[in-house]
Amino acid sequence: MALILNPHGKTASEKFLRMVGMLVIFGIVGWAFWMNNQTTLEKLQARNALWDQTRVLSKAERDFVQGFIRSMRNEFGVKVRVQIMTDPLAPQELETNELYIGISPPNEQVEMVFPGLVRHALGDQFIKEIGQNQFSGNFSEDRWPTLLMTTLSMIWERLIKVDSNQTVAPVYSENGAGNMTDPESGGKKE
Repeated sequence: MALILNPHGKTASEKFLRMVGMLVIFGIVGWAFWMNNQTTLEKLQARNALWDQTRVLSKAERDFVQGFIRSMRNEFGVKVRVQIMTDPLAPQELETNELYIGISPPNEQVEMVFPGLVRHALGDQFIKEIGQNQFSGNFSEDRWPTLLMTTLSMIWERLIKVDSNQTVAPVYSENGAGNMTDPESGGKKE
């Protein structure tokens, strides 16, 4: 079946305007289709990157974590996967540029795996400190969601300082729970 784009019109200018109108409509439909695909792809990536099996995180906390995940991908090209499990943590197969944070509150387990360049930028002392001290003893009081946000903020702040050599205002703190802005909306000046 051949598609013939021969607009009907009495004069050459009417035919031309009808042709331009058809092209504009095709362009708008193509653009809308592309935008819909982009939005769907982002939703799928966000859903796969954050898995909260405990269903403890509030909407604002989920949005914060997903903002961190998007920011890490957009700013540094690092994939982030955050899994909050009710079962004990199992070893994960990770890509070379993937940051993994696994938390199992019922088992009081935390596992953080950083890709090479991120590990180098953060420093072994910093990674050791957040891995050992950040969550210890805070699972019984259900403080771990706040500590997760604090940890993500600390990682973001440290990476932005390395990237831009600028001072960065904290994006999340325990005391300012109402000031829960995600990394996308603050920090880096261009």
